[in-house]
Amino acid sequence: MNVLKKCVLVAVALAASVLAVADNQVVLQAKGFAVTTEDFDRYLTEKGITGARRDSALAKQGAVQSVFENIFVIRAFAAKGEKNASIDQANIDWQVANFRSRLLMRAQLKLDIQAALRDTNWDALAKEYYTANKADYKTDERVSAAHILISLVARTPDEAQARANEVLLRLQAGEDFQALAKQYSDDESNAEKGGDLGLFPRNTMVKPFEDAAFAMTEEGEISGPIETQYGYHMIRLNERVLGRQRSFEEVKPDIIATQKVSAAEEVRQGQIDAMKNGKGDVLPEVNRPLLDEYVQRYTTATRTGPKRQ
Repeated sequence: MNVLKKCVLVAVALAASVLAVADNQVVLQAKGFAVTTEDFDRYLTEKGITGARRDSALAKQGAVQSVFENIFVIRAFAAKGEKNASIDQANIDWQVANFRSRLLMRAQLKLDIQAALRDTNWDALAKEYYTANKADYKTDERVSAAHILISLVARTPDEAQARANEVLLRLQAGEDFQALAKQYSDDESNAEKGGDLGLFPRNTMVKPFEDAAFAMTEEGEISGPIETQYGYHMIRLNERVLGRQRSFEEVKPDIIATQKVSAAEEVRQGQIDAMKNGKGDVLPEVNRPLLDEYVQRYTTATRTGPKRQ
Protein backbone atom coordinates (compact mmCIF):
# COMPACT_ATOMS: atom_id res chain seq x y z
CA MET A 1 0.00 0.00 0.00
CA ASN A 2 1.45 3.39 -0.98
CA VAL A 3 2.11 6.14 1.54
CA LEU A 4 -0.74 8.34 0.33
CA LYS A 5 -3.27 5.51 0.62
CA LYS A 6 -2.08 4.73 4.17
CA CYS A 7 -2.46 8.38 5.11
CA VAL A 8 -5.92 8.53 3.59
CA LEU A 9 -7.09 5.41 5.41
CA VAL A 10 -5.91 6.79 8.73
CA ALA A 11 -7.32 10.25 8.05
CA VAL A 12 -10.72 8.89 7.00
CA ALA A 13 -10.90 6.79 10.13
CA LEU A 14 -10.09 9.81 12.31
CA ALA A 15 -12.55 12.06 10.45
CA ALA A 16 -15.35 9.53 10.85
CA SER A 17 -15.10 9.81 14.61
CA VAL A 18 -15.93 13.54 14.55
CA LEU A 19 -18.48 13.70 11.76
CA ALA A 20 -21.31 13.29 14.23
CA VAL A 21 -20.50 16.60 15.94
CA ALA A 22 -19.15 18.73 13.07
CA ASP A 23 -20.06 19.21 9.43
CA ASN A 24 -16.60 20.04 8.15
CA GLN A 25 -13.38 18.40 9.30
CA VAL A 26 -9.89 18.18 7.86
CA VAL A 27 -9.16 14.70 6.52
CA LEU A 28 -5.87 15.36 4.70
CA GLN A 29 -3.55 18.31 4.80
CA ALA A 30 -0.21 19.38 3.51
CA LYS A 31 1.72 22.60 3.64
CA GLY A 32 -0.56 25.30 2.26
CA PHE A 33 -3.77 23.33 1.73
CA ALA A 34 -6.20 20.82 3.25
CA VAL A 35 -8.84 18.34 2.10
CA THR A 36 -12.00 18.37 4.20
CA THR A 37 -15.23 16.45 4.53
CA GLU A 38 -16.99 19.40 2.88
CA ASP A 39 -14.60 19.07 -0.07
CA PHE A 40 -15.60 15.41 -0.27
CA ASP A 41 -19.32 16.26 -0.48
CA ARG A 42 -18.90 19.12 -2.94
CA TYR A 43 -16.59 17.08 -5.18
CA LEU A 44 -19.22 14.35 -5.54
CA THR A 45 -22.06 16.83 -6.03
CA GLU A 46 -20.12 18.65 -8.76
CA LYS A 47 -19.75 15.34 -10.58
CA GLY A 48 -23.48 14.65 -10.27
CA ILE A 49 -22.99 11.73 -7.87
CA THR A 50 -25.85 12.26 -5.42
CA GLY A 51 -28.57 10.40 -3.55
CA ALA A 52 -28.83 6.66 -4.01
CA ARG A 53 -26.18 6.76 -6.72
CA ARG A 54 -23.72 8.23 -4.23
CA ASP A 55 -24.52 5.61 -1.60
CA SER A 56 -24.05 2.82 -4.12
CA ALA A 57 -20.78 4.24 -5.49
CA LEU A 58 -19.24 4.83 -2.07
CA ALA A 59 -20.18 1.37 -0.80
CA LYS A 60 -17.57 -0.16 -3.09
CA GLN A 61 -14.30 -1.07 -1.42
CA GLY A 62 -11.79 1.76 -1.61
CA ALA A 63 -14.27 4.25 -3.13
CA VAL A 64 -14.26 6.72 -0.23
CA GLN A 65 -10.48 6.71 -0.01
CA SER A 66 -10.26 7.20 -3.76
CA VAL A 67 -12.34 10.40 -3.60
CA PHE A 68 -10.13 11.91 -0.92
CA GLU A 69 -7.03 10.84 -2.89
CA ASN A 70 -8.34 12.49 -6.04
CA ILE A 71 -8.98 15.78 -4.26
CA PHE A 72 -5.57 15.63 -2.60
CA VAL A 73 -3.79 15.00 -5.92
CA ILE A 74 -5.60 17.95 -7.54
CA ARG A 75 -4.68 20.25 -4.68
CA ALA A 76 -1.09 19.00 -4.56
CA PHE A 77 -0.41 19.63 -8.24
CA ALA A 78 -2.20 22.97 -8.01
CA ALA A 79 0.08 23.96 -5.12
CA LYS A 80 3.12 23.12 -7.24
CA GLY A 81 1.66 24.98 -10.20
CA GLU A 82 1.17 28.12 -8.10
CA LYS A 83 4.93 28.35 -7.68
CA ASN A 84 5.91 27.41 -11.23
CA ALA A 85 7.18 30.47 -13.14
CA SER A 86 6.77 28.61 -16.45
CA ILE A 87 2.99 28.63 -16.07
CA ASP A 88 1.08 31.66 -17.34
CA GLN A 89 -0.52 32.56 -14.03
CA ALA A 90 -2.45 35.50 -15.49
CA ASN A 91 -4.11 33.20 -18.02
CA ILE A 92 -4.95 30.69 -15.27
CA ASP A 93 -6.48 33.50 -13.22
CA TRP A 94 -8.54 34.63 -16.21
CA GLN A 95 -9.83 31.10 -16.83
CA VAL A 96 -10.74 30.70 -13.16
CA ALA A 97 -12.59 34.02 -13.16
CA ASN A 98 -14.36 33.17 -16.40
CA PHE A 99 -15.38 29.74 -15.11
CA ARG A 100 -16.67 31.34 -11.92
CA SER A 101 -18.67 33.82 -13.99
CA ARG A 102 -20.20 30.97 -15.99
CA LEU A 103 -21.19 29.15 -12.80
CA LEU A 104 -22.76 32.32 -11.41
CA MET A 105 -24.56 32.90 -14.70
CA ARG A 106 -26.05 29.39 -14.62
CA ALA A 107 -27.11 29.78 -11.00
CA GLN A 108 -28.73 33.17 -11.67
CA LEU A 109 -30.53 31.96 -14.80
CA LYS A 110 -31.82 28.96 -12.87
CA LEU A 111 -33.35 31.28 -10.29
CA ASP A 112 -34.76 33.55 -13.02
CA ILE A 113 -36.36 30.57 -14.74
CA GLN A 114 -37.84 29.29 -11.50
CA ALA A 115 -39.29 32.73 -10.74
CA ALA A 116 -40.73 33.14 -14.24
CA LEU A 117 -42.40 29.72 -14.24
CA ARG A 118 -43.36 29.51 -10.57
CA ASP A 119 -47.08 30.18 -11.08
CA THR A 120 -47.46 28.24 -14.34
CA ASN A 121 -50.49 25.95 -14.46
CA TRP A 122 -48.79 23.01 -16.14
CA ASP A 123 -51.90 20.81 -16.08
CA ALA A 124 -53.91 23.43 -17.96
CA LEU A 125 -51.18 23.99 -20.53
CA ALA A 126 -50.78 20.27 -21.04
CA LYS A 127 -54.53 19.81 -21.48
CA GLU A 128 -54.62 22.63 -24.02
CA TYR A 129 -51.74 21.09 -25.96
CA TYR A 130 -53.28 17.62 -25.85
CA THR A 131 -56.59 18.89 -27.16
CA ALA A 132 -54.92 20.71 -30.05
CA ASN A 133 -52.70 17.75 -30.93
CA LYS A 134 -54.90 14.82 -30.00
CA ALA A 135 -54.16 12.98 -33.24
CA ASP A 136 -50.48 12.78 -32.26
CA TYR A 137 -51.42 10.56 -29.34
CA LYS A 138 -53.09 7.81 -31.30
CA THR A 139 -51.28 4.50 -31.44
CA ASP A 140 -51.26 2.70 -34.78
CA GLU A 141 -52.69 -0.76 -35.28
CA ARG A 142 -49.90 -3.33 -35.07
CA VAL A 143 -49.52 -7.03 -35.63
CA SER A 144 -47.07 -9.54 -34.25
CA ALA A 145 -46.10 -12.12 -36.83
CA ALA A 146 -43.57 -14.80 -37.64
CA HIS A 147 -42.46 -15.97 -41.05
CA ILE A 148 -40.57 -18.65 -42.89
CA LEU A 149 -38.69 -17.29 -45.89
CA ILE A 150 -37.74 -19.41 -48.85
CA SER A 151 -35.38 -17.11 -50.71
CA LEU A 152 -34.53 -16.92 -54.41
CA VAL A 153 -30.80 -17.06 -53.68
CA ALA A 154 -29.30 -20.08 -55.51
CA ARG A 155 -32.82 -21.17 -56.56
CA THR A 156 -35.04 -20.55 -59.53
CA PRO A 157 -38.47 -19.06 -58.80
CA ASP A 158 -40.06 -22.44 -59.53
CA GLU A 159 -37.70 -24.23 -57.13
CA ALA A 160 -38.36 -21.67 -54.41
CA GLN A 161 -42.11 -21.89 -54.87
CA ALA A 162 -42.05 -25.70 -54.78
CA ARG A 163 -40.08 -25.65 -51.53
CA ALA A 164 -42.46 -23.06 -50.06
CA ASN A 165 -45.46 -25.22 -50.99
CA GLU A 166 -43.80 -28.19 -49.30
CA VAL A 167 -43.35 -26.21 -46.08
CA LEU A 168 -46.93 -24.91 -46.28
CA LEU A 169 -48.31 -28.47 -46.57
CA ARG A 170 -46.39 -29.49 -43.46
CA LEU A 171 -47.76 -26.47 -41.59
CA GLN A 172 -51.29 -27.32 -42.70
CA ALA A 173 -50.72 -30.84 -41.45
CA GLY A 174 -50.13 -29.42 -37.99
CA GLU A 175 -46.33 -29.38 -37.72
CA ASP A 176 -44.77 -26.79 -35.41
CA PHE A 177 -44.19 -23.41 -37.08
CA GLN A 178 -41.14 -22.53 -34.97
CA ALA A 179 -39.46 -25.86 -35.65
CA LEU A 180 -40.01 -25.54 -39.39
CA ALA A 181 -38.75 -21.94 -39.33
CA LYS A 182 -35.51 -23.08 -37.73
CA GLN A 183 -35.18 -25.87 -40.31
CA TYR A 184 -36.24 -24.09 -43.49
CA SER A 185 -36.23 -20.29 -43.16
CA ASP A 186 -33.52 -18.42 -45.08
CA ASP A 187 -33.99 -15.30 -42.93
CA GLU A 188 -30.94 -15.69 -40.72
CA SER A 189 -31.91 -12.70 -38.57
CA ASN A 190 -34.80 -14.54 -36.93
CA ALA A 191 -34.83 -18.20 -38.02
CA GLU A 192 -33.43 -19.34 -34.68
CA LYS A 193 -36.24 -17.43 -32.96
CA GLY A 194 -38.83 -19.39 -34.89
CA GLY A 195 -39.14 -16.64 -37.49
CA ASP A 196 -40.52 -14.16 -34.93
CA LEU A 197 -40.70 -10.59 -36.26
CA GLY A 198 -42.25 -9.00 -33.17
CA LEU A 199 -44.85 -6.23 -33.30
CA PHE A 200 -44.83 -3.88 -36.27
CA PRO A 201 -47.19 -1.20 -37.66
CA ARG A 202 -48.15 -0.61 -41.27
CA ASN A 203 -45.59 0.79 -43.72
CA THR A 204 -42.66 -1.08 -42.21
CA MET A 205 -42.70 -4.24 -44.34
CA VAL A 206 -42.79 -4.75 -48.10
CA LYS A 207 -46.36 -4.32 -49.32
CA PRO A 208 -47.34 -7.91 -50.27
CA PHE A 209 -46.02 -9.15 -46.92
CA GLU A 210 -47.73 -6.35 -45.00
CA ASP A 211 -51.05 -6.81 -46.80
CA ALA A 212 -51.08 -10.52 -45.95
CA ALA A 213 -50.07 -9.99 -42.33
CA PHE A 214 -52.75 -7.36 -41.68
CA ALA A 215 -55.42 -9.30 -43.60
CA MET A 216 -55.33 -12.18 -41.10
CA THR A 217 -57.74 -11.96 -38.19
CA GLU A 218 -57.23 -15.04 -36.03
CA GLU A 219 -54.18 -15.61 -33.85
CA GLY A 220 -52.30 -18.63 -35.17
CA GLU A 221 -53.68 -18.14 -38.69
CA ILE A 222 -51.16 -18.90 -41.45
CA SER A 223 -50.97 -17.25 -44.86
CA GLY A 224 -48.78 -18.11 -47.80
CA PRO A 225 -46.81 -18.61 -49.83
CA ILE A 226 -46.64 -14.80 -50.23
CA GLU A 227 -44.29 -13.67 -52.97
CA THR A 228 -42.00 -10.65 -52.49
CA GLN A 229 -38.70 -9.59 -54.00
CA TYR A 230 -37.02 -11.65 -51.26
CA GLY A 231 -38.73 -14.91 -52.12
CA TYR A 232 -41.74 -16.77 -50.72
CA HIS A 233 -43.04 -16.30 -47.19
CA MET A 234 -45.25 -18.38 -44.94
CA ILE A 235 -46.65 -15.95 -42.37
CA ARG A 236 -48.26 -16.72 -39.02
CA LEU A 237 -50.27 -14.11 -37.12
CA ASN A 238 -49.29 -14.18 -33.44
CA GLU A 239 -51.20 -11.14 -32.16
CA ARG A 240 -53.14 -8.12 -33.32
CA VAL A 241 -53.00 -4.91 -31.30
CA LEU A 242 -55.68 -2.41 -32.30
CA GLY A 243 -54.87 1.27 -32.58
CA ARG A 244 -56.30 3.49 -29.87
CA GLN A 245 -56.46 7.04 -28.62
CA ARG A 246 -54.17 7.49 -25.62
CA SER A 247 -55.91 9.37 -22.81
CA PHE A 248 -54.80 12.73 -21.50
CA GLU A 249 -53.95 11.31 -18.07
CA GLU A 250 -51.80 8.67 -19.74
CA VAL A 251 -49.67 11.15 -21.68
CA LYS A 252 -49.85 14.15 -19.32
CA PRO A 253 -46.50 13.46 -17.55
CA ASP A 254 -44.64 13.35 -20.87
CA ILE A 255 -46.33 16.50 -22.17
CA ILE A 256 -45.58 18.43 -18.99
CA ALA A 257 -41.96 17.28 -18.94
CA THR A 258 -41.49 18.43 -22.53
CA GLN A 259 -43.24 21.74 -21.90
CA LYS A 260 -41.13 22.46 -18.83
CA VAL A 261 -37.93 21.99 -20.80
CA SER A 262 -39.23 24.13 -23.67
CA ALA A 263 -40.51 26.89 -21.38
CA ALA A 264 -37.27 26.96 -19.38
CA GLU A 265 -35.23 27.30 -22.56
CA GLU A 266 -37.52 30.08 -23.80
CA VAL A 267 -37.09 32.03 -20.54
CA ARG A 268 -33.36 31.38 -20.53
CA GLN A 269 -32.89 32.60 -24.10
CA GLY A 270 -35.14 35.58 -23.47
CA GLN A 271 -33.05 36.64 -20.50
CA ILE A 272 -29.84 36.27 -22.49
CA ASP A 273 -31.24 38.22 -25.46
CA ALA A 274 -32.48 41.01 -23.17
CA MET A 275 -29.02 41.32 -21.61
CA LYS A 276 -27.35 41.36 -25.04
CA ASN A 277 -29.71 44.05 -26.32
CA GLY A 278 -29.33 46.34 -23.33
CA LYS A 279 -32.81 45.57 -22.01
CA GLY A 280 -31.68 43.68 -18.95
CA ASP A 281 -31.02 45.06 -15.50
CA VAL A 282 -27.26 45.38 -16.19
CA LEU A 283 -26.71 48.03 -18.87
CA PRO A 284 -23.45 48.09 -20.87
CA GLU A 285 -21.44 51.20 -21.58
CA VAL A 286 -20.11 50.67 -25.10
CA ASN A 287 -16.82 52.08 -26.36
CA ARG A 288 -18.24 52.38 -29.86
CA PRO A 289 -15.06 53.53 -31.65
CA LEU A 290 -13.07 50.63 -30.24
CA LEU A 291 -15.84 48.13 -30.98
CA ASP A 292 -16.11 49.43 -34.56
CA GLU A 293 -12.33 49.19 -34.90
CA TYR A 294 -12.41 45.49 -33.93
CA VAL A 295 -15.32 44.78 -36.24
CA GLN A 296 -13.50 46.48 -39.11
CA ARG A 297 -10.24 44.71 -38.34
CA TYR A 298 -11.69 41.20 -38.53
CA THR A 299 -14.14 41.97 -41.33
CA THR A 300 -11.24 43.23 -43.46
CA ALA A 301 -9.11 40.20 -42.55
CA THR A 302 -11.88 37.83 -43.58
CA ARG A 303 -12.54 39.68 -46.86
CA THR A 304 -8.92 39.95 -47.97
CA GLY A 305 -7.74 36.57 -46.67
CA PRO A 306 -4.21 35.71 -45.53
CA LYS A 307 -1.34 37.37 -47.33
CA ARG A 308 0.79 35.19 -49.59
CA GLN A 309 4.42 34.81 -48.70
